[in-house]
Amino acid sequence: MIHPERIAHLVLKVRDLETSKKFYTETLGMQVMRHVPEIKAVFLSFNGRDHHEIALFEIGANAEAPKGNQTGMLHVAFRLRNEEDLLAAYKELKEKSVPVSFTVNHGVSKSVYFRDPDNNELEVYTDNDIAELVQTVPNAYLGMEKLDFAPDSPGLVDVIKAIRQ
Repeated sequence: MIHPERIAHLVLKVRDLETSKKFYTETLGMQVMRHVPEIKAVFLSFNGRDHHEIALFEIGANAEAPKGNQTGMLHVAFRLRNEEDLLAAYKELKEKSVPVSFTVNHGVSKSVYFRDPDNNELEVYTDNDIAELVQTVPNAYLGMEKLDFAPDSPGLVDVIKAIRQ
């Protein structure tokens, strides 16, 4: 059996490399580790410890966006240190006019979901204290309430209802 140490990196196909590079560096704070213009690729890292955590490869302006009814990746999540960082991230997304898909208190975590320029869904989240939570909540993994600090953004229940209509 294979036993990987951790997930190492994610490679995304994008329509426009410069637009996506700008989004991932200016919105998510990633740093460019290497730009390879010959293959229209850029390699990004959050902390510089890894050669990259996300790579972007340009496939052209006419590429179709991911569709909800296809198999494939649903979203990529980025863990933040605490709820204050989550609130700051939410405010920054709003300030930069990045559409927030929805917010949710999952029980085990609190999350803000949004999309990159190619319609890939991303999540920033912070963990709740699971040891305390499982003692008070029968199923701590089924939280669906939207976050208190995001009253103008949809919640997970709103998104599910819209999908089923």
